[in-house]
Amino acid sequence: MRDIRKIVDAGIDRRTVLAGAGGALLAALARPAVSLAATPGADAADVGRIEDYLNGIRTLKARFVQTASTGSYAEGMVYIQRPGRMRLDYAPPAELQIYADGTWLIMVDEGLREVNQLPLSATPASVLVADEVRLGGKIAVTRIERGAQTLRVHLTQAEEPEAGTLILTFADAPLALRQWSVIDAQGVTTRVALLDAEFNGDIPRRVLTYVPPDWSMGFDNQ
Repeated sequence: MRDIRKIVDAGIDRRTVLAGAGGALLAALARPAVSLAATPGADAADVGRIEDYLNGIRTLKARFVQTASTGSYAEGMVYIQRPGRMRLDYAPPAELQIYADGTWLIMVDEGLREVNQLPLSATPASVLVADEVRLGGKIAVTRIERGAQTLRVHLTQAEEPEAGTLILTFADAPLALRQWSVIDAQGVTTRVALLDAEFNGDIPRRVLTYVPPDWSMGFDNQ
């Protein structure tokens, strides 16, 4: 199967997306999920800061570079409008676009002329488009990592941890979202690094509106 399909498979394991830093999935899932109330000291403070920061983002527009531990590479534009809407618009030679419409995650593959859907709520990446971000309930915090001016939080679906692990990477002091990663059930890591990010600006409605492709007329969903 083509490299771009491998990129998507790495990010969604046919059920999760985003992709969307380090560690195998089994190691991450072996750590007990913790609620915000049960997270001691500095962890609780950092979880609270991350929640406040993410809840302050209503829109995001950025270039992205996507890499996978399989060696796959892609780039393009990402658009997020909370609640519910997202688009990853891959640049050629990739022939893929991914949408979130509030209910479904929709993957449009022009090359294969396929459209696949899965429930947005079934993915750990749904936290990126939630109306109100609350970590430690349905979205379980499994690990927090601190580095030199960086902060990483590992997240899973509390009721469906096998769906994958989402890792959000922030620059610290002040917080700024820089990257997210997804680890799938095979341990493949897909990283999406943000470049030239613009927060809380206007995004035209048409950019985030999914229109089913008419393959008989060719594909132009811009």
